[in-house]
Amino acid sequence: MNKRKTLGQVIITAMFIWSALLCHFEASELQEQGELLKAILYWFCGFTAILGAFRFKIAEFIYWCLKIKKKISK
Repeated sequence: MNKRKTLGQVIITAMFIWSALLCHFEASELQEQGELLKAILYWFCGFTAILGAFRFKIAEFIYWCLKIKKKISK
């Protein structure tokens, strides 16, 4: 899965990271104000944004696991 990254993929990855940072800072502010449930929700959204930023590495890992599984089952 060694595809060349396009400019659009790089921009979207940067935006995922940026939104994760924004979610983290908002969650920290909400935690200081005592709104822990909202802060946890924002941290969860930030975590999913980080997962989105690493979507290609996650897919690469899944393909690797499937390849290993296929070798074992032969």
